[in-house]
Order: sequence, then C-alpha cells, then structure tokens
Amino acid sequence: MKATEQLAPIPLSFADKLIEVLGIVALVWLWLETAYFQQLGQEQVPANYNFFETPSDYWASKMTFAVPLVATFFYIGISWFNYYNRDIDHLVDASTDKKRALIAINRRLWRWVKLNLIIIFLMIEYFSFHTGSNYGTGVPIWMILFFPLILFSPLIYFFIEYSKSQLK
Repeated sequence: MKATEQLAPIPLSFADKLIEVLGIVALVWLWLETAYFQQLGQEQVPANYNFFETPSDYWASKMTFAVPLVATFFYIGISWFNYYNRDIDHLVDASTDKKRALIAINRRLWRWVKLNLIIIFLMIEYFSFHTGSNYGTGVPIWMILFFPLILFSPLIYFFIEYSKSQLK
C-alpha cells in the first residue's frame, strides 16, 4: 500500500461508542459536581472570607471552575487529535488489514485516555473540595493504587493488543 492511498473510514464498534458516551457523561458530571460544590462552598463561607476564615477578596472561589475547564479543553483536544491525526496511518508499511487493525487500536487507546483523564479530574475535584471544606479526611489510601491503575492499565492492555496485531 502506498503512502498516498487513503484507507476507508473505520466504523466505531459498540465498545468505542460506549467509551465516548461514558466520557461525555463523565465530563458533564464533572461540571455539575463543580457547580454543586461551588454552591456548597458559598453557603459555608461568608462573603470576603476563605476556607481558613481569613479575609480575602474571595476570587479563589471562581477558580474551582478551572478544573472542569481544563478537563474540557483536554477532552476536546484529544478528540480533535484522535479524529484528525492521520500521521499514524502512514507510519507502518503493512498490509491494509494490519494497518486498519493498528489504527483501530490507536484510536481506541485515545478514547480510553480521554475517559481516564476525566475520571482523574473528577476525583481531584471531589477530594479537593472534601479536604478543603473539612467534609472528608483527605485523599484515601486506595487512591495511591487507583491513579496508577487507571493511568497505566489501558496503556498496558493496548500495548499487548498492538503486539498481537504485529504477530499476525
């Protein structure tokens, strides 16, 4: 197959569609969670005071929306990269079937990365509010295992899938 030839679009499987829907639901949940915590924080802390009960200009309360904003930018950016990046289509000189399998694996990996990134931002927002407002006791011990697991398990899985497709 020549580098100038284009492959036909690869249709999304049910699992891919499910991952996309879960990512969008998690992103909406992040925005709703942040708005809810913002309202709780405004009820707890009098105007012009911070959580440490010292006077401030209270601008930091508006910064809670920075987490979902950054998460939204990441989500849109990764979606754009995953949809428009066609460089991977020509990196491997392989048969059409093998190349289609590699492209599908690569695109599915980016979908998982998007979902995991939003889940991590959800956890950060949740525990930062609970820690800062004395509702919780801080970040639990199980999070020390959860973060690396959610970050690296898709990478390991898709590396194995990629390796299997190379052996065919």
